[in-house]
Amino acid sequence: MDLAILRKNVELCFSSAIKDSEKRKVAVSRRATGSASGLPFEPWARDILQECGFSVFLQEEFIGTVVREMRKRGYTNDKISYIIRERTWWGMKDYMVSRKQLEAALKNTDIPTYQQSIADIVLFYGNDIVSELNNIVIINVKSHDIDRKSRDPNIISAKRVLEFFKDLLEKAVTYPEFIDKANLWFIGFYYKRYRSYSEIKEIYVKDLFKLDVTRIPVINFDAAIQIQWHVKNMIEKEDMDKLKFIESLAEEYLKRWQEFVQKRTQKLEETIQELKSLIKKVKS
Repeated sequence: MDLAILRKNVELCFSSAIKDSEKRKVAVSRRATGSASGLPFEPWARDILQECGFSVFLQEEFIGTVVREMRKRGYTNDKISYIIRERTWWGMKDYMVSRKQLEAALKNTDIPTYQQSIADIVLFYGNDIVSELNNIVIINVKSHDIDRKSRDPNIISAKRVLEFFKDLLEKAVTYPEFIDKANLWFIGFYYKRYRSYSEIKEIYVKDLFKLDVTRIPVINFDAAIQIQWHVKNMIEKEDMDKLKFIESLAEEYLKRWQEFVQKRTQKLEETIQELKSLIKKVKS
């Protein structure tokens, strides 16, 4: 499937939904703050996309579905675990699927959520989920109250993304199709908060692999090396390919790290000089 067309259809689905005065309302707990404020939008996004005919799941639902369908085809637990961990671009290590989640799915028990997953929802665009396990787009959901003025929010850990890319490239030596199949989109929900619900005003869809990394507002080395960027402000480059993107992000990361270290070193040197000067004054 042409992923550009798929994305366009997803965008049309969302734009149609928020034109509906009732559909665009989302019940949000008053206690949902910070990163938790995005949680109500994940099931909303799944439900709207399903209404439009897409095969889409919450992250933990996807794992359970994959394991159940493979078991129906006669795969053993060991074989299922091997295929997910070794033969899929998304199942490597714990980037999207945690060990506990996979164990729970194989035991047919309730699958816990995984807060550290780089996926919130999963869009399957193939015809058969067992034979086309790699035909998915993983989607990271972000939300923002438009009445709150704030700095650019945490989007994803630059360090973790680069580690994921390193493992992906190592796998691609054996399975070159993994590069083409790997897809991660951000969906940004911009809403107004009312007493008992939130109303979605704008939705933006951006492709990680198309981003102009030189336009990233902040890579915060003091906060888990988070890329901080509003989804609506992300700049994409249509001529960007995946290998070029990975290389560009690595170079930008290194450049900003060196700038960060240089500033910290300078500040430390100034502090030490002040200490030495004060010590001299005390001695005299």
